Order: sequence, then structure tokens, then C-alpha cells
Amino acid sequence: MRLFRCRRTYGSCFLGAALAACAHKAPPQAPIAPVATAPRPPAEDAIPKRIAEADAHLAKGLEQAKEGHLNSAREEFDRAVDLYLTAPGGAHSDPRLSDAYRRTLDAVQAREMEALAAGDGFRETPAEVASIDAVADLLVAEEPASEETRAKAQEVVQAEGNDFPVELNDAVLRCIDLYQGRLSEWFQSALTRGQRYMPLIREVFAEEGIPQDLAYLALVESAFKPAAYSRAKAKGVWQFISSTGREYGLQQDWWVDERSDTEKATRAAARYLRKLYDRFGDWNLAMAAYNAGPGVVQRGIKRYKTRDYWRLRKTRALRRETKNYVPLIHAAVVVANAPEQYGFEVVPHLGPAHESGPVEGAVDLRVIAECLETPVADIQALNPELRRLATPANRTFHLRVPAGKGEALGPCVTSIPPEKRVRFRTHVVARGQTFGSIARANGVRVRALADANNMSLKRLLAIGTELIIPIDPRTKPAPPRRRAQAPKRVVSEKGARVTYRVKPGDTLGAIASQYGATVREIQSWNGLRGTRIAAGNFLTIYTSR
Repeated sequence: MRLFRCRRTYGSCFLGAALAACAHKAPPQAPIAPVATAPRPPAEDAIPKRIAEADAHLAKGLEQAKEGHLNSAREEFDRAVDLYLTAPGGAHSDPRLSDAYRRTLDAVQAREMEALAAGDGFRETPAEVASIDAVADLLVAEEPASEETRAKAQEVVQAEGNDFPVELNDAVLRCIDLYQGRLSEWFQSALTRGQRYMPLIREVFAEEGIPQDLAYLALVESAFKPAAYSRAKAKGVWQFISSTGREYGLQQDWWVDERSDTEKATRAAARYLRKLYDRFGDWNLAMAAYNAGPGVVQRGIKRYKTRDYWRLRKTRALRRETKNYVPLIHAAVVVANAPEQYGFEVVPHLGPAHESGPVEGAVDLRVIAECLETPVADIQALNPELRRLATPANRTFHLRVPAGKGEALGPCVTSIPPEKRVRFRTHVVARGQTFGSIARANGVRVRALADANNMSLKRLLAIGTELIIPIDPRTKPAPPRRRAQAPKRVVSEKGARVTYRVKPGDTLGAIASQYGATVREIQSWNGLRGTRIAAGNFLTIYTSR
């Protein structure tokens, strides 16, 4: 019995030590013959396997997040974190586990911050630089072009034919040299991108009686980028300024900007070009007026007594941009109609097939993408007129989705619970309130408030009107909490002070979003220098709610 207790105390792996200890307390006994035992196999190290499994969930979560599937991403992140928290002894029981756990939390935190920056449908999608800003101000050489350039261009024009008279003067030929030289990469990219839109543009121009080769006006304006935005605040493939866009029926509000809808903007551009041609009777003057404005061209004609664009180009009537603009379009027509002869390779591309369906009210595009099992980037690319990551809150929007997904769109949207749709504050107008007073009280711009509700600032607000408050998602109210779970709150000069206990898997980004604060504020309030937080620690948070 004494031997059994010793074995229990020291463990069977230390049999020799146990016998020695027992022998020192027990009377001498007859020697015991050693018993031959097979060596125990070393215990399998389960830690690398656990880390690899967690890494697999993390990688899958990051991939889901990249495609905009935020709910699936969070589920994968939770699985990765849980593998560390449920390890024998906890996430910090082994240095390898501890390091991998911190690495995972850092990756999740970084992705949470990216999602926070993207917002819940309210932050405007970024624009791209319009090529007109970079191309039309270039210095175009005025000296005569080479005979080789001239002969090649003449051959191309004779062989290909054009539906409007292409000029092959020195200015145009020098622009052809530019496309083959310093602008070759830009031109290749623009020409390739344009293949997606050229069939549509040619069809619309044919219907509106516009020379189809003038489609390359869009190449010079925007390089065929729907999100292009210029110094002059023009937007879209056809670079409409706000007023001209509205004049030709392109809706612009806080939710959408149809200047980026290629089909609608193309029809608007065709009507505008037709109007300019009817006014000036010349396509070169019409193109110049498209760029500089009809008033500028009209004043130049009156002052210099000429209706010949090429003569007007040599005067001070036009800015350098407009002087370059028309030659660049003529040169683009020549090169684009025979790209192989100029060293460019163009593969026809019709763009992705799509279907559409109605979506009522504001719904997060990322939630729709997840429901349809398609990347959110694909939905954004099909709907470039959407300024936010959401459909408009104040009307029905016909959303384009990849082919084969149209039938599922309706049931998907219907099945989305309210808490997963785009969330925003609302405000019911009380007596005496104005756009200005409501905007100041909620920390938003007056114009943003009016635009989000599709209202004019001149409109008097009726008592009881419910308004959408377009706020940054970092200042959104947290969902209501059960009283038993609510952290301790103390009112101070900064507002309500919350003492929050960090839970396993918490990140500063998620906590900041929950309480309408920023990560930097929480760091400042708690003297934190980094973003790592440990479960069980307490954070002080100030919130106005």
C-alpha cells in the first residue's frame, strides 16, 4: 500500500524516484526483480495542429471579408479565436499558442478596422482621377510630324473609313506619336477598358444620329472609368458636371449619381452632343464646346470671326486643354480603329452578363452579396451609380446582379432581418426645428441631411416628419442591452462613463463601434499605446448615449 501511494504521488513515469523515496521510509525488504516494460511512445504535440486549424479559419474569414461577406467572415474569426480560448490551459498556456493567438487577434483587429472604415453603407465610395486632368494639359509639339507618321495615318484612314471627317494635320499626328510613346500604357489600358462599353455607346450613338467614332471622346475624358472625377467636379465616363447632368436627366443625390451610370450617361451625352452640333453646325466645334462650354466657343467665334475650329485653336479663345482636346480625339479614332498597326493589342470584352430586380429601401450591398454568394465588388461594378455601399433608403432601386442571381435577389432581400440591413439614426421633426438645428444637434452637414432625405433646403419641415440622419457608423447608437448585462455607468463632464470588461475575442474596433467612439479615443481614455487588449481587463469609455 505504501508503494501504491508513492506511485500515485510521483507518477508512474518516475518509478525509480518513487521507489527510492519509499525505501527511505520503509523497513528493508527483499530485492524486487525489475519488471521489463515497453517504452511509452511520446505524447503527440497537439499545439501545431490547433494553430494550423485556427489559421485555416482565419484565412477563410479574411477571404470572406475580402468578398464583402462580413457575417461569414466574423463566424470564421470566432472559430479561430475559440480554438485558442478552448485549448487546455487557455490561450496563453504555451508560448506558441500565445504568439499565434496574438497574431490572430491582430489580423482580426486590422480587418475590423477596414470594415469600420468602409462603414455600414454611409461612407461614399472612392472616385478615380479623370484622365482629362492628366492628358489634356500635356504639351503637344507644334513642329511638323514625320512623313512616316503621316503616311501610316493616311493609310489607316483610307483602309478603315470613318463616319466623321478625321483631320490628319500636325497637331493630330503629334497626338498619335504621344499615344505610341509616353502615353502608350495609358492608351492600352483605356482602349482595353473601353471594349466593355463600346457596343453600348455605338448603339446609342447610332440611334441618336451621332458619329459612332465620337465614342472615343470618352477615352480622352475618362479612359472609360465610370468613377472618374475631375478637377472641374465632372464625373463618370462622359464627365458631366452636376448642372449639365441634371439638365439631361441624370439624377444626383446623397444615394446615387447617375453620371456614373454608363448607359444613362451615354444617352445624355448623345443628346448633348446633338444639341451642340445643331448649334454650331460642326463636330469639331461641338467637341470643343463639350469640353470648354458652348459660351466659350461662341465668344471665340464672335471675337475672331471664324467657325473653323483649327483656326480658332491658334487664337487665345481656347485654353490649352481645349486646344489639345479635339486633336487627341481625332488621334484616338485613328489608332483605335487599327490598334494592331500601332502596336496595341485589344481583346473584345462585352462585360459580365447581368440581371436586375427591385430592392425597397436601404439594404447593405455586402449583405446582399453574402446572401447571393457573390463578391460585393461584382455588385458594385454593376451598379457604379451607387454612391454608398447601400441601396437608397427613400425609394425602390433596381439593382443589377450577376446573371443567374436575379431570381434569388427578391427572396434574399425579403429574408434579410432588420438588424442586418443598413442602420441609421432617424429623427422625428419637432416644433420649431429646421434643417440647420437638426444637423447641428446630430453633428452632420446641413447639405448631407437634406440630400439623404432627397429634400430641398428651401422646404419647410413639417412637424412629425421622419428624417434619416446620415452619420458616420462610428457614432451610431449601440443596440439596446439587457439591464442585467449593462456595464456600470457614471455621468461625468465628458458624458456617461462606462466601465467595460473585455470579453474573449473582443477587439478595440468592435468595442469602439458598439459605443460610438473611436479606437484612438479609447486608447487615450485608458492610456493604451497599442490595440491589444486582454480578456478580463477593464476599459473606461465615455459615451453621450
